[in-house]
Amino acid sequence: MPPAKNKKQQPSATADASQKFKEVHARNIDVAKKIVENYESSDSDEDELDEKTILTSLYKHYDKEIVDERLLAKTSGFLENILQSGAATCLICIGSIKRAEAVWSCKHCYCLFHLNCIRRWANDSMAQIKAKAAQSDQQGYYNHLGEYVAPKKQKALHWCCPQCRKEFSPEEKPSTYECFCGKEINPPAQPWLVPHSCGEICGKALQPNCGHKCTILCHPGPCPPCAQYANTSCKCGKSPPKSVRCIDKEWECQKKCELRLKCREHKCDRVCHKPGQCPPCTKTSEQQCKCGREITKRQCCDLEWQCKNVCNRSYSCGLHVCKKICHSGDCGECPLSLPRSCPCGKTKKIGPCTETIDPCGDTCQKLLPCQLHNCTQRCHKGNCNLCLIIIKKKCRCGMHEKELPCSKDFTCETKCKQIRDCEKHPCNRKCCDKNCPPCDKVCGKPLSCGKHKCQSICHKGPCYPCQQQSQIHCRCGKTKKSVPCGRERTARIVCLEPCRIPSKCHHYNKHRCHKNECPPCSQPCGLLNDVSKCGHVCQAKCHAAVRTVKKSNNAGIWEPTKQFEFKSMPHPRCEQKVSVTCIGGHEVADWPCWNSKPSSCQRLCNRQLKCGNHKCPLVCHTVPDIKDMNQQVGCAPCEQGCNIPRPEGCTHGCPRPCHLPPCQPCSVAIKTKCHCGLMPIVYKCSDFYSTEGTDNDVAERQENLKSCGNRCLKNYPCGHRCAAKCHSGPCPYPEACRKKLRIFCDCKRLKLEVSCDKHRSGLTKLNCDENCVETQKNLELSRKREQELLQKQEEERNRLEVEQFEKKFSKRKPKERKTVEVKAKQPINWKLLGLYAGILAAIALAVALALYEEH
Repeated sequence: MPPAKNKKQQPSATADASQKFKEVHARNIDVAKKIVENYESSDSDEDELDEKTILTSLYKHYDKEIVDERLLAKTSGFLENILQSGAATCLICIGSIKRAEAVWSCKHCYCLFHLNCIRRWANDSMAQIKAKAAQSDQQGYYNHLGEYVAPKKQKALHWCCPQCRKEFSPEEKPSTYECFCGKEINPPAQPWLVPHSCGEICGKALQPNCGHKCTILCHPGPCPPCAQYANTSCKCGKSPPKSVRCIDKEWECQKKCELRLKCREHKCDRVCHKPGQCPPCTKTSEQQCKCGREITKRQCCDLEWQCKNVCNRSYSCGLHVCKKICHSGDCGECPLSLPRSCPCGKTKKIGPCTETIDPCGDTCQKLLPCQLHNCTQRCHKGNCNLCLIIIKKKCRCGMHEKELPCSKDFTCETKCKQIRDCEKHPCNRKCCDKNCPPCDKVCGKPLSCGKHKCQSICHKGPCYPCQQQSQIHCRCGKTKKSVPCGRERTARIVCLEPCRIPSKCHHYNKHRCHKNECPPCSQPCGLLNDVSKCGHVCQAKCHAAVRTVKKSNNAGIWEPTKQFEFKSMPHPRCEQKVSVTCIGGHEVADWPCWNSKPSSCQRLCNRQLKCGNHKCPLVCHTVPDIKDMNQQVGCAPCEQGCNIPRPEGCTHGCPRPCHLPPCQPCSVAIKTKCHCGLMPIVYKCSDFYSTEGTDNDVAERQENLKSCGNRCLKNYPCGHRCAAKCHSGPCPYPEACRKKLRIFCDCKRLKLEVSCDKHRSGLTKLNCDENCVETQKNLELSRKREQELLQKQEEERNRLEVEQFEKKFSKRKPKERKTVEVKAKQPINWKLLGLYAGILAAIALAVALALYEEH
């Protein structure tokens, strides 16, 4: 019996386990769905930008009504690339640039880089330049012609932009994260602004510089062209003013200037230009020199010129003549009639030009040619004598010293052992000042020709090529030519006689006499291509006699390692162009004959799918009918969702697959709070954003959907609660409040209930009656009585203090004997003492028990 009972219980246990598994599995699926619905990826903030709104706000200060939209294409391209997450790429780390990452923008090519990447790039670039400068040889050298080549100048330390290679100085290495206009450091990432932007007006000077500044918000890339117009005239001012773009305000009217040039004879024939900028006159005319003796034809732009004649006109004295070369105007006074001095210049005298000035007799004191001592002779005419003062002098090399007259040079007999610039021979010059002259010996090295020696002055580096000439002859011997020595084998000689060697192919290869093998035939083959058997003529280069390396296994030691022979090569593949249609029927292209099979053109199929909205996204593929541009076998079915725009305000997509309009109304339930903010409200998205009816009907419907129907929690300006139901905005009809208020008289005895509208109209208190006046009088009398009583108490207190003071400082009276009262002893109450002792014992016992329980 017991085993039979166990068999009946086993199926029920299995069913319970499976039921529990299903329940747990269902709970796990529900939890997973909630996690997926509430999950936000790390890139969710990268897709929340409204690009159209941001671009519109950027251009709100830019006057686009008078500018073509195409002028903003370049700037808009930079903005759209940076708005899309991952569209901008750092060229250094080849990683996408996120909106919240610190970046640096080049001021020339406007390329974006990570701030850390560009700083590392700049440091590495400057470190490499320093390493090259330390390793490079800073000395010059002689080239193969014997010319001295100075060392290259090292560039200053710099680093370059990885995109445009613009050089920057070390001080320009970026250290902080700035916005595009440079006004804000570490700009925060805002979803309604362009990434890495501060949101302020750019303010950069527009290029070309027209005087205006950029008016769009802080942006990447170049500033757009100036959108302003100016009403200006042409450069010469002859044409009436017209409205032109600010950057083109200097325009030419194509009229000739026709102003008189400086020569006063010819007019300017240049097209419209600014006044005062006429070019020099290019015509010639007869012009006199300054003195007027000679007349020659010269350019009009050179009006003043001098001849080489001496003036020779007499001065006013009539005794002397002018020695100046051709000049204009008066010759002036005779120079000898001006104030003159003695030879030493210490005395001055004015006299006639016929009188001579004699020496003054004083010491000359002029500085001698040595520039160290003064002349000790008397004032004299002519040059001073040489300096004869004995001083100590060093020789030019600075090794010896000797006393000599100041005017004499001292040279020793020591020979200089410094190596000259040839780096082979010593100087050997006596008393050299370390500025050794170049070597004057003959080089004598063998030249590269192997026949002659270098006859140049001893030098550093390789010698010049040999200057001797040799004669070479052509193959047929009818033409000869002189070439530099050593170039007989490599020199080329041109012989105009035809070559007499027969051609190795089936063409007539006409060419001139040459030195080596005949050139290969460059004519087309012209034979039928028997390899591809396509029937086309071979258009490749002639291959009937191609020079190839001959394979030889028995080559001896003295035979050349490479031997050549001429072979006839097979025809190459046919390159004749054949029209081929692609497998999708998109294009017809010319393909080589050998590759003329139909293939995919790699374009998109673009056949209209059955959904009616999209086209086939596959690359050109095989279809049954290449002329039919509708969906066929092989086209990819439309897998996209519905892209029809929803009503304004609705942010939920259509759940149906791609279809033709219209879409079904949005059934998503929106949960929000009511106007008063106390109760949650749930309504359908389609009901709230429905556009049926007038604007007033739509607004009323939205107001009712967001209202909970309860009484409004707001107060009127009067302080009473609003009587309307839950609503948005200010409370309606605050003047209709009829709440009851109590008003009192000044003494607070009379009171009255009035409505709120009467209280607002001015009824805020009551007037006191006769009873109120009597009550006020009684209160005043009682107040006076209290004051009098307080005054009497104060006087009594002062009197007692005066008596105590007099009693303290007056003569002491004899002490009176005090009577001692003896109190009778009362009997001890033992019962009361026993009661107190019991209470104390109970308290002690309770404390001991509490401590015992704690431990």
